[in-house]
Parts: sequence; structure tokens; C-alpha cells
Amino acid sequence: MAIGLMSLFFVASCNKTSPDHSVVFGKIVTAADVDANNSPTAVVDVFSPQQKTIYVVAEGKNIAAGTKLSANWAREGTVLQVSNEVTAQTGYHDSNIEFHMSPGVDGWMPGHYTVQLIINGQGGPKVGFTIKELPQQK
Repeated sequence: MAIGLMSLFFVASCNKTSPDHSVVFGKIVTAADVDANNSPTAVVDVFSPQQKTIYVVAEGKNIAAGTKLSANWAREGTVLQVSNEVTAQTGYHDSNIEFHMSPGVDGWMPGHYTVQLIINGQGGPKVGFTIKELPQQK
């Protein structure tokens, strides 16, 4: 069964810095939602198959201008999507780097997923999450 997937990239809450060739990330999390600054507002690592969108947010502590970023989404070790590569136009310090994906019309397939950031063509930090049926809330 094919799932149509979408991922987008946003950088928010950015303070420009002078160019630097190092890339430093803080923590990376999965979330059910983000705010206007792309900060995660609902950090979770287990989602239902009906979840509309899953967000991955990485704290970009230091990202030099010219850095190329993308995200590699995989389920059970099989790559589902590699987001379009984006190049940082200016240097960023203490920024939220946000990628997100939405499922096709059939929802998410249950299983274990990983998202790995790709920095200048090299594997970077990764985070995992699980899709499974969740108990009904009363």
C-alpha cells in the first residue's frame, strides 16, 4: 500500500550570526503540534494512525550560512521520504529547525519510524517515534 507523504522545512526564531562552518544541534524531538515559532507544543513519541501531521523539531544551536539540510523519514528501516534539501541563507543561532510529514488518505501505517537530519549530505542526529492504535480517552 502506497502512502502519499509530504514534508516541509521551516527555520524560525532566528538570530543572525556571522558565518561559521560548524553545525551544532541541541535536542531533537517529535511533536503533534508546533507554535508560530516552530517550537514543539505537544512533545510525544507515540502517535495514532489518524494523526494528521507529525513534526520533528531540532534545536539549531549554531548553523552556518550555506549549510544544506534535509530530513530522511523511514519506517521499519525502509526510507519513505527524503525532504527537499534547503540551504541556510544566513547563519542561525538558537533556532528551531522543523520538518513535518502528513500521511496519505489511509493514515499512518503502524510501526517504528525514524527521522534523521542530513547535514551537508552527511547523516546527523535522529529521533524515533511509533505509530500504533491508542486507547480511547473517556
